[in-house]
Amino acid sequence: MTTVAGLMNRAARECKITPPGAWVPATGLSHMELKDNLSETVEELLERLDWPYPITKDLILTGSGSENYDLPEDFLRLTRDSLAVYETTTTRRAGIPVTSNGAWSHLKQTGSAGGNRYYRISGSDEVYQIDFYRPLEPNHSVTISYVSKNWNAVRGVGSGDWDDEDAVLLFPRDLVQMGIVWRFRRAKGLPYADRLNEYEGRLSRLVNDARGVRTINFGGSTMCSPFDIPVPDYIPST
Repeated sequence: MTTVAGLMNRAARECKITPPGAWVPATGLSHMELKDNLSETVEELLERLDWPYPITKDLILTGSGSENYDLPEDFLRLTRDSLAVYETTTTRRAGIPVTSNGAWSHLKQTGSAGGNRYYRISGSDEVYQIDFYRPLEPNHSVTISYVSKNWNAVRGVGSGDWDDEDAVLLFPRDLVQMGIVWRFRRAKGLPYADRLNEYEGRLSRLVNDARGVRTINFGGSTMCSPFDIPVPDYIPST
């Protein structure tokens, strides 16, 4: 596996910069600029794609009757799919996101949830929460798929910061290298379009691969999944 330091050595040589003896404590101007380019590239990649494990994770949350639950410190955002939050007990419903405070307040005031489970994300970095309406009943669980901000790992432990020379990169090495190089060239007023185009092309292929198999619909009915069919929590025997 590629270490972050090894990646940075390659990017530095492509930018005609002599790599330092150690990257983490390096304070030379060019070295700091390259590390800034690394941070910007990582932030963009975490936003643009739901990466596979271990960057994307599943959290199983068990209810206690409360409305609010803390999310892990490495939580960055939910995955961008309709099943990012779904119930894993009883009905196995997909959660319904609420994205505005007004809609959330109206929902709670009117009590119009019916048999659905609504949720919203609140808080800020490292102190995010997920709120449910209706409150999650005791012993009921939901699975939450989220993108972690941890993009490197040291001896199997993920980290969102780079503070160890032996840290292993969790992204494809070539993609991150291209992202560092085109940003460095742009900042220096050098031609960068070739590296930017390679970067975008590589990232586009990864995005397409992540979408899986797609079909063309010529106007017929679409297939239903079990999540599309509402089922009550309780069905009487008679």
